[in-house]
Amino acid sequence: MGRRELLEALHREGRETMEAISGRGTAEEERLRSAAEERREELRREHEGRRELLCSVLQRTLRSRAVREASLIRLRAEHTLSLRLHERARVCLKQLRRDGDERLCRALAAELPTVTWHTVWTAPGDADLTAGLFPGATVIPDETLSGGLKAATADDSLTVDNTLEARLERLWPDLLPHLMAELRGRRL
Repeated sequence: MGRRELLEALHREGRETMEAISGRGTAEEERLRSAAEERREELRREHEGRRELLCSVLQRTLRSRAVREASLIRLRAEHTLSLRLHERARVCLKQLRRDGDERLCRALAAELPTVTWHTVWTAPGDADLTAGLFPGATVIPDETLSGGLKAATADDSLTVDNTLEARLERLWPDLLPHLMAELRGRRL
């Protein structure tokens, strides 16, 4: 083999080697690009999964807070309504008394134990009638009472509050849930 042939063979071999190296480089570059793209896609899916998890946790937290705040608002509104209903009931006591002054006073006085009462508080409009029902007692008209009476013995060992206001206070915890249920029924 001559020099020229040797040079051509070396050139050819060099070109083939270069092409092989270039081809391997291109294949390696493509493999690296593909691996990078797969990794990028994997990271994107991981990030998307974490984002969805964080968003769902945040949504649950916000919903829970909103439900709690709505409950508080409803409770405050119901409390305010219950106060208004209670005040309205107290106003209605005065109307109740007007409908049967004497009979109501006599009926509530008859419910008192048969002891000697020293002091009896009553609504101003019932003072004369109460004085007749309890002749030995000091009758004190009380503007805060709409009906009924409150009586105490001389030694204050026994005090009975049989006023309309006291009856309302005793019944109110049982009465209020029924009133609220009725009002809720109208709202629906």
